[in-house]
Amino acid sequence: MSRPAVFFDRDNTLIVNSDYLGDPDQVALLGGAAAAVARVRKLGFATVVVSNQSGVARGMFGEDQVRAVNARMDQMLIDEDPEAVIDHHEFCPFHPEASVPEYAGDHERRKPKPGMLFDAAKALDLNLKQSWLIGDAPRDIEAGRRAGCRTVLVKEKLESESPAASENMRHRPDYVATSLQDAVDFIEMQLDPHNDPSDIATNATLSVADTIRNESSAIAQTVASAPTPPVASLPASTSDRDQVLLLERVVEELRRANDPPQDFSIARMLAGIMQGFALAAFFAAMLYRDTPPTFSMIILVAIFLQTLVCGLVLLGR
Repeated sequence: MSRPAVFFDRDNTLIVNSDYLGDPDQVALLGGAAAAVARVRKLGFATVVVSNQSGVARGMFGEDQVRAVNARMDQMLIDEDPEAVIDHHEFCPFHPEASVPEYAGDHERRKPKPGMLFDAAKALDLNLKQSWLIGDAPRDIEAGRRAGCRTVLVKEKLESESPAASENMRHRPDYVATSLQDAVDFIEMQLDPHNDPSDIATNATLSVADTIRNESSAIAQTVASAPTPPVASLPASTSDRDQVLLLERVVEELRRANDPPQDFSIARMLAGIMQGFALAAFFAAMLYRDTPPTFSMIILVAIFLQTLVCGLVLLGR
């Protein structure tokens, strides 16, 4: 049976690296990396690392060095927390400007393309729609989106930021986190509290859309029985500001729908009266069209009255 996964970018997401890393001795975990990996595994997710490694294509190191760095990272995670196990690694050594001919090209596995996620899903029988991707760069978010996953962008303050992290954001993440811990907190909050944690593979998460739809239905019933419910009583989670704002808008629209129509207003009544005077002035101007001074004065009055009518109509709306 398919299970969900959390896909992690590697560099500047799990380990400190803004350049090209081919030496296992230089691996350094980011703070909270082991705890984050252990937590998502306890929540029932598989853990997969997907990483672009163009250093291979540039001739800086070979694929064996990439695997050695990954192995060193895996060991450091376990040393810090025995539960922080990475289930699977995918990396892409290709690059369009490769100096090593066999690695030249814009490969389907290179992020922002989703090939690595598809390959991992096939290898581990993963449910991509229930999966998440956590990364520090726009290309990570795009790869996750294109694979059908939900995504979290981690904007942690680091000494140096990778060039990929400063690229233009073409796909909006589901959440922008300040740390890995914050990212996993958000993912955990999306889990259905009524689910058995051991059965997360079949019903692990509720999408934000499903949550809004369910809560909007409950709000509609509340509005039907109480025409003007206070917005402060919304049954929504204040941790998701966008969701709260949307629910507030739903309540407001439903309240307006239940309000009785109010077509009458003093402004509209005055507009009707002024319209009569304006028409009378226009008619009088036609009678005095052969007397230029009188005609000009009356037509100016008519224009003023018509302008006043327009203002009153707008005020009435």
